[in-house]
Amino acid sequence: MNPLEKLKRAFVTGTLIERCIKKLDIIIGIVSKKICYSHGKIQKNKIFIMTYDNKYSCNPRYINEEIVRRDLPYDVVWAVTGNPAAHKGEFPPNVRLVQRSSYEMLQEMASAKIWIDNALNCVWDDMPKKKEQIYINTWHGSMGIKRLHGNEKWMEKASRCDRVTNYCVANSTFEENVYRSTFWPNVEILRFGHARNDILFNKEAREKIRKRVYQYFDVEPSSKLFLYAPTFRDDGTTPFSSIDFCALKKALEMRFQCDVCILVRLHFKNSKSTIFSSETAEWMRNATFYPDMQELLVAADMGLTDYSSWAYDFVLTKRPLFLYAPDIADYDQDRGFYYPLESTPFPLAHNNQELTDCILQFNAEIYSKDVERFLQERGCYEEGQASKRIVDKLEEIMK
Repeated sequence: MNPLEKLKRAFVTGTLIERCIKKLDIIIGIVSKKICYSHGKIQKNKIFIMTYDNKYSCNPRYINEEIVRRDLPYDVVWAVTGNPAAHKGEFPPNVRLVQRSSYEMLQEMASAKIWIDNALNCVWDDMPKKKEQIYINTWHGSMGIKRLHGNEKWMEKASRCDRVTNYCVANSTFEENVYRSTFWPNVEILRFGHARNDILFNKEAREKIRKRVYQYFDVEPSSKLFLYAPTFRDDGTTPFSSIDFCALKKALEMRFQCDVCILVRLHFKNSKSTIFSSETAEWMRNATFYPDMQELLVAADMGLTDYSSWAYDFVLTKRPLFLYAPDIADYDQDRGFYYPLESTPFPLAHNNQELTDCILQFNAEIYSKDVERFLQERGCYEEGQASKRIVDKLEEIMK
């Protein structure tokens, strides 16, 4: 086929037009960033925040709560997906919303004194950071077992982290080592603990939150809450569909001698899965869309997960937690672990029968000792003061 015929066919099929549009988008993106970088004068009281789920969540949420508590005169800007007006009711009045990856977002980034991030969000759009700007990464894990990893694009973005990040926030020597051995070898580490975990140490806050969660899900105060929240799989599989929830409830009630209500919270990447229907048992609740995962940890009396990092926040409560990992070999090969699941305090099951056995044979005394050993081995230094320490640092930077 001669060049003219190829060009004609490309126009007819639309492939040439699509390529031109993609190239134009790239060029517009580069020009936009350069314009924002050049003309975005830094506002010394502005904080720009992004979270991996684009919601009012995780460590950034509790950092902002402390900003509000202190009534600090900061201009807090938060990136969300879609129309910001649709999310306004999800955020407190002190937060301004901006659409993620928009020109307006780039303007806000270019003029903010501080960037706060709990993943790779602030490097994703390749917005250049000025020397006077401070980038703080709180991450969203802690002593979690999953290796930091992603596809080729994710790894390419992560490679920029060490060059642009000023501080990483950690809660343990284990997490410090993860930062150092992955994408932040030269970044200063703030040994503050994680802001989202402060409520796990606050008795007054725990009582209020527990009452709120029970009311939200219409659960009898005499019942115990059991939280099941698995992580996602890169290949899209959903092992939670294999759980025998009836057998699970029966074993829990037999071992712990109480009525149990099971909350199921799917990962946001699996939130459209059809695990719930009109036939779902009345003792199960869909907690997938509850606004704050950390409040569920406060309210839960017991829990179940697989490889999710929330287990390594929940361990701070020292309440019973079990692991259900039917695909552990495949997951280890695809993603990898920092240490064996068998070395955690959590009883490990590979199928429903083993899960039942783990629950019925649960030994509270042994579990308590294993939890203490685990926290000591990981060098955990959580004290429930992270939000205060981080905002103290923000005030220091602002001044």
